[in-house]
Amino acid sequence: MAGEPMDDQVKTSGGTQPGADMPGTRERDLSFLWPVIDRIRAVEIKFQADSSAPGGDAPGGKAPAADVDARLKALEDEIAGIKQTLQGTFGALAKGVGEAAAAGAEAGIELPPHAWPRVASASVLTVALLLLAHWLVVFRYDLPTLALRLVSIAIPLPIALWLTLRHRITPWIEITIAVAIGAAAVFGMSYVTSIHEKTALLPENLREWRETIEYIASIAFAYLTGVLISSALQVRAGASNRAGAATLRLAKVLAFVTGKAIAHGPQLKKQVDTIQGLVNNLMPVASAIVAAVAGLKGVV
Repeated sequence: MAGEPMDDQVKTSGGTQPGADMPGTRERDLSFLWPVIDRIRAVEIKFQADSSAPGGDAPGGKAPAADVDARLKALEDEIAGIKQTLQGTFGALAKGVGEAAAAGAEAGIELPPHAWPRVASASVLTVALLLLAHWLVVFRYDLPTLALRLVSIAIPLPIALWLTLRHRITPWIEITIAVAIGAAAVFGMSYVTSIHEKTALLPENLREWRETIEYIASIAFAYLTGVLISSALQVRAGASNRAGAATLRLAKVLAFVTGKAIAHGPQLKKQVDTIQGLVNNLMPVASAIVAAVAGLKGVV
């Protein structure tokens, strides 16, 4: 029978894959194709059985047009079933690969936590450099206060970038470090000034307190600008941190608010990634602007 060669081929092939006996050929699991092969075999057997059947009462042994249409319709249904099976099979494979890739992306690169001796050394170095800059600008070269404020913004930023670039970023810890550095530096400058000029150590009125707080905020935001740059670079490199997770949640909210969430799947992910990248890039810029405004407001 015409259907026997395929049966013999399937039986003789057994569980081995084509090319399994060839050296250097790796066996592959093609078991997910068996349902498709069974459907194809069923179509072939049905088609051959219909072609070998007698033509009934039609003259010349030919089947009536209605029978031909019915057989063609049945054949089309079988082909549609094979197509659906293929789509389901490869769709399941694609979904599995996509889920594995998404899981790997969400896992991210694990960064080590801060080493506190390193944090303490960097903080002391930052305060010492700020005090040195204050002494040089105010007492040594008698430069304008504007120069001191600009230097106070320029010093903490690269130190924060160096300190956090390859380590895990925890927002509340970084904020605490930034405020502590700003307060220690400003009150240290006030102490040095009080010794040299015989003035009060602490601010004496509301205006002086406001200027002191603004100066502390300027140094703190300069430090946080370096932290935010590190966070953006870490997210771009695939590392996971809480700042990046926060910007991701913000990006998802913005995607829904702006109506971008109408899209689904890869399009939605692409839009969320675009918004997250924009947020990550704008946050250091905004922090730097706040540091400049807070530091230069009382001077310019």
